[in-house]
Amino acid sequence: MPMRFGLSGVSVIAFLILTSCAANRPTVSTKSSVDYNSYDEDLSSSRPVYNSTTTNRPSTTTRPTTSAPSPVTTTAPRKNEPVKPPAPVEALHVNRKLDAVMDTIAVKNRAVRYAAGYRIQVYVGNQRQEVEAAKLLIYQNFPELSPYLSYNQPTYKLKVGDFMRHIDAERYYSSIRQLLPSAQLQPDKIDVRRSLSIK
Repeated sequence: MPMRFGLSGVSVIAFLILTSCAANRPTVSTKSSVDYNSYDEDLSSSRPVYNSTTTNRPSTTTRPTTSAPSPVTTTAPRKNEPVKPPAPVEALHVNRKLDAVMDTIAVKNRAVRYAAGYRIQVYVGNQRQEVEAAKLLIYQNFPELSPYLSYNQPTYKLKVGDFMRHIDAERYYSSIRQLLPSAQLQPDKIDVRRSLSIK
């Protein structure tokens, strides 16, 4: 048998639907918020006291507790400045060992004469006059670059420069290529000391 709702049943159902769909109102707290940044406490009574005759040893005597704390003679660090702890004594020992290792590495690095790098090959051919003309052209335009001429019968090869980094070689390569279009950039074994003189 179907149920029939009267006017009061419909109004109850409508009231329930409307109240369940009502917007939630934010709750307002009546408690006041606490500002934790304004916290301040005097801890001078619990800090250790140092005598001026002994170095870095806290005294075993405790400070007498009074109702008002006694003023501290040392200046407290400012809030913006970080507190630097004293350097430990062991650090000097570690630094000496590190200096010794760095010195041995520096001596080994000074002994290195050649390294992998880049050179620009400006000429490959059989004509002695052409290789000499290319060498003269490089001397006139790039006096800081060292030329390397090799002869493997019947071919002359002229390479210039001692570049540790590819980007330095590219900079010179674009300039040399305008003078000698057949120039090529190649990886090669270079002289480390001469590479340091190239700017």
